[in-house]
Amino acid sequence: MMRLIFGIFCFLLLASSSGFAQSESKLKDANTAYKEGRYADAILLYEQIINEDKKSSDEAYYNLGNAYFKLTDYPNAILNYERALRFAPSDEDILFNLELANEKIEDKIEAIPQLFYKRWFLSIRNQSGQDFWAILFLIFLSFSVLFLGGFFLSNKTGIKKTGFYGSILSLIIAFVFLAFAFSMHRWQNKAKEAIVFAGSVSVKSSPVESGTGLFVIHAGTKVQITDELGEWKRVKLADGNEGWMLGSDIEEI
Repeated sequence: MMRLIFGIFCFLLLASSSGFAQSESKLKDANTAYKEGRYADAILLYEQIINEDKKSSDEAYYNLGNAYFKLTDYPNAILNYERALRFAPSDEDILFNLELANEKIEDKIEAIPQLFYKRWFLSIRNQSGQDFWAILFLIFLSFSVLFLGGFFLSNKTGIKKTGFYGSILSLIIAFVFLAFAFSMHRWQNKAKEAIVFAGSVSVKSSPVESGTGLFVIHAGTKVQITDELGEWKRVKLADGNEGWMLGSDIEEI
């Protein structure tokens, strides 16, 4: 029985190593194609890597965005830069190239200024991923338990005071980190945002073709999906404007 289990373990380990090696080989080939200016070939290889591993790293999406940018396909470049940001929200290279791509599209939408505390919260949250914040939460939760143990188990006034206040402070810090982790998880997995791919779209007041046109947006513009009705999506722009458009005209990030 032990031999069988060991054999299965070795097989799975070899299969995993083989898959990783193949992925690394494709990534190397894709990077080579990009450096040689064969951007269409690089795109095919990067997309293969992503399709084979839905949890691809920010590097694959970033490089794919760069290849599309070189071919002046700015909507696809923006889409993949945005996807890369889901993995590395504070990466300066991704943010810089995304800004360059946004300068190439027709719509220049001014975002509604965020409240200072929300801007502060997001700027800190984006410094790392949800796993990092979750680990810090567990660490400080453990500190809180240890301090609480000191409070209950010690007979010395100084230690009891330290234990009491240390436990409260550690618990507060722990829940701040939990808020960062939860917010990052929600943004990475539940935030429904998309990029417009149709050349020009009239956003409607209602989810029907005969609806009144409210405003026009163009390829490359980022929208937030707030509601769905059949093939129609209710979208919101960074400036607060909202309306309905066909789901076939956008690609979710």
